Amino acid sequence: MKDLKCGLKECKYNKGYCCCSKEIHVSGGTACTTYSPDEAKRRIQFEAASDFIPANYSVDTNVHCAADCIYNEGGKCLSSGITVMTRDRSASCLTFVKD
Repeated sequence: MKDLKCGLKECKYNKGYCCCSKEIHVSGGTACTTYSPDEAKRRIQFEAASDFIPANYSVDTNVHCAADCIYNEGGKCLSSGITVMTRDRSASCLTFVKD
């Protein structure tokens, strides 16, 4: 999946709001369990600095999913794209649609 948007700027896989991990895992509760904070990004003094990182749309990320979602087919996400943001203080797939 090349259209994987990530709003978690401090994640080490986030490059210009795009996920650059080769694969991510979404739990049954829709949490992105691949989320990994980068301490260097957390220490950036200028708030918008990570907004200037160029987007990387070249990574084709495999999305493994355990959620009861209409896009989940045998543990793999078949959506054309997903968005991961903070929900309830955790990294969550916002594209989740209950099956």
